[in-house]
Amino acid sequence: RYPPGDACPQRAEVSRQASSCLMQAAEGALSSSEEGSSLDEPTWVSWFCMLRNHEFFCEVDPSFVQDRFNLYGLKELVGPLYGEAMTMILGYAPTEKQLADPTQRVHKVLDTARILYGLIHARYILTAQGLSDMKAKYKAHEFGACPRTLCDKQVVLPVGLSDTHSTSNENPLKLFCPRCQELYDHNVPGGNYIDGAFFGSTYPHLFLQTFREVRPPPPTQRYVPRVFGFKIAKVEEQALQNTAREEWPKRLKNEPVSDWDS
Repeated sequence: RYPPGDACPQRAEVSRQASSCLMQAAEGALSSSEEGSSLDEPTWVSWFCMLRNHEFFCEVDPSFVQDRFNLYGLKELVGPLYGEAMTMILGYAPTEKQLADPTQRVHKVLDTARILYGLIHARYILTAQGLSDMKAKYKAHEFGACPRTLCDKQVVLPVGLSDTHSTSNENPLKLFCPRCQELYDHNVPGGNYIDGAFFGSTYPHLFLQTFREVRPPPPTQRYVPRVFGFKIAKVEEQALQNTAREEWPKRLKNEPVSDWDS
């Protein structure tokens, strides 16, 4: 699947970000210890959500992850490393030493844990607590703004076009604008791929139905193309009208309208 000696690009990106986050955490812990305080070891979930380009993810409550009812069907989707991935998610962040060695099994488990957590996350954000957690991110403008100028920097919501995880990167995360009701690509530095199934196709619409007070009014302005101040005629509509006229058959002179007229 990948060239010999080359690691999975997604796994390599996660590992690289992991090393950076762990170094920052170690520096923070060192400075805190010098001040006479100590920091607890970060959980895997907290560590995962702190990775670069993972700011859309919220921290899933451990009780939700431990409830087997919420995990129905995921074991078959994830594969044989399901048990190890679940243990990793409920545990602590991997150490810098583990991530530095690409031959260690932790890298395979880490890739599976990423997929498993993403699928659990998609279910969690549809619950009352999950919607509330994502509402806080929405109000903090963590999802970004609509690129459409006339939407006046309306905050967007993450959405997937499919609820099924894609192994070939065919279901990338999209952004939905509640004002113009359009979809936009989620462009991130480095092109880090996030599967749309980790947020699902239901979330933004259920969110807007649940919290009606955050629903924006429809856009009142529409861009009108002009040439020297004059509106441009809608060529497409005129072309359709002309096509409709041409498709209607012309009756020749003295030709009977129907067989009854002959």
